[in-house]
This record gives sequence, C-alpha cells and structure tokens, in this order.
Amino acid sequence: MYDIIFTETSKKFLKKIPLQDVSIVLKKTYELKDNPFRYLKKLEGQKLWRLRVLKYRLIIDVIVSGNKIIVVRIGHRKNVYDE
Repeated sequence: MYDIIFTETSKKFLKKIPLQDVSIVLKKTYELKDNPFRYLKKLEGQKLWRLRVLKYRLIIDVIVSGNKIIVVRIGHRKNVYDE
C-alpha cells in the first residue's frame, strides 16, 4: 500500500476549485493506494505520470522503493502541462 503526499502547490489548487470537484479528485487519488499504475499514464520524456479526473490533470511522481505517491501539481487540462 502506498502513502499519498500532496505538495503545497497541489493543496492550493484544491482550495480554488468547487467542493464537489475536490471530493471527486480526492476519491480518485486515494484509489491509487493499492495499485497506482492502474489509472496512471506516463508523461513523455519525463519520469512523471498523469491522472485524468474530470477536467483536471494530476501530475504525479511514484516512488516505488519508498511506497510513496507524490501529487506534484494539479491543474486544468488546458494549462497544467505549461509549467
């Protein structure tokens, strides 16, 4: 079982979106605890993964040896990859 860690950037974004969307994003994120690679897709040219939830994308780093899932960034699908 993996531990899920949210960065400050991702926490800030969750405070900005509607509460109903936050609950869906968190539910989908916590589904990754048992088998993270079931829903994740690899980002090209990077060691990061993405998770699609509604109109949002979560940029995720998975540390297999430490059993950690780090949610690096959350954003709207149109501009989350710009940074």
